[in-house]
Amino acid sequence: MGVWKDKIRKDWRYDFLYEGKRYAGGGLASRREALAAKEERKKEVRQAPIQEPIITVFSDIAKLYLDYSERRHASGTYKYKSYVFASFIEHHGDLPFEEITPQQIHEYLNTRPSNNNYNAHRKDLSSVWTFAKRQLGIDTPNPCQLLEKMPHTPRSKYIPPEDVILKLIMAADPETDEQDLLLVVIHTLGRIDEVLRLKWEDVNFEKRTLTLWTRKRKNGAYEADALPMGEDLHRILKARWKARKQETWVFFNPAAKKGIGDRFYHRPKMMASLCKRAGIQPVGYGKRKVQRGKRKGEIEDHPLHLGFHALRHFMASYLADQEKVGVKAVSGLLRHKNLRTTEIYLHSIDEGQRIAIDKIQGKFTPKKDDPQASLTSTKEKGVSDGA
Repeated sequence: MGVWKDKIRKDWRYDFLYEGKRYAGGGLASRREALAAKEERKKEVRQAPIQEPIITVFSDIAKLYLDYSERRHASGTYKYKSYVFASFIEHHGDLPFEEITPQQIHEYLNTRPSNNNYNAHRKDLSSVWTFAKRQLGIDTPNPCQLLEKMPHTPRSKYIPPEDVILKLIMAADPETDEQDLLLVVIHTLGRIDEVLRLKWEDVNFEKRTLTLWTRKRKNGAYEADALPMGEDLHRILKARWKARKQETWVFFNPAAKKGIGDRFYHRPKMMASLCKRAGIQPVGYGKRKVQRGKRKGEIEDHPLHLGFHALRHFMASYLADQEKVGVKAVSGLLRHKNLRTTEIYLHSIDEGQRIAIDKIQGKFTPKKDDPQASLTSTKEKGVSDGA
């Protein structure tokens, strides 16, 4: 429009475009004043110093992503991502985000102790670029996607035998919540975070059901899963209900929040302590960084004891192998959305494969007293030497 008189406000106004940006002004008494003001503003805009583009560094985007992750993901996931990003910055410094190259990513990942760890850090770093593109509109190439995953051999899950589980239960103190917590995890096949989140409103003694809330879904939202309550679990929870000191949490920690009380959010030392009391040996050794003292920063070996998740693996395998419960029923108790996940969990073998293997038993294994006996029986059925 350039210069015009506003019919409502009764003043003269102007506007113009400069390098794609619109400038406007008003409140002027005449067309002459509006034209003069427009030219003066143009002069100011043209003479304004050119601002250098702001360089966005990796930590800027990572912080925004972590704010998002803290709300969307489980606390353990959020903490691990924080550790990965901090480690990357410690190795390379705070690089300009849009200038980070695949080689720089690889140089950092190459410091990881194993191929599995290389792949895990690559995945978390890649999520920053995905977030930047989807949420911030920063469409810079993702350097992580140009790096192939490293081959690695997955570590087989240790499933404790029944006698080890019984030792754990006997070692747990029945006067505290140790034994009850252990038994509730066993009888629900629940994840420890789900059991610690259990509220009394989730327990229905009349219908003998309870509800666990999980975030192990694709969108990260909490979902309710109803489970049957057996006689043993009913007795344990009923006793806790009668002895309760508050109306909200099944596993209440009166010492939390400086004596105010709240639920237990994690029990990081409980299983290691039980294993030591029960005389159960570590399942392996890992590496960790010393956090304090004269050896701070050094890498040391530390024992890996059974965790709560081993109880979930044990119960699933026990039901499938010892009690011959079907994979579908076990999958329902594990609350897997995909039956294939349960099959991997149980390391199950297709029944058709077992039948096929049974058909060749005794036919191609020589007997100790007569090496030709099994072969003779095969020939008698019409199998010739040249077949």
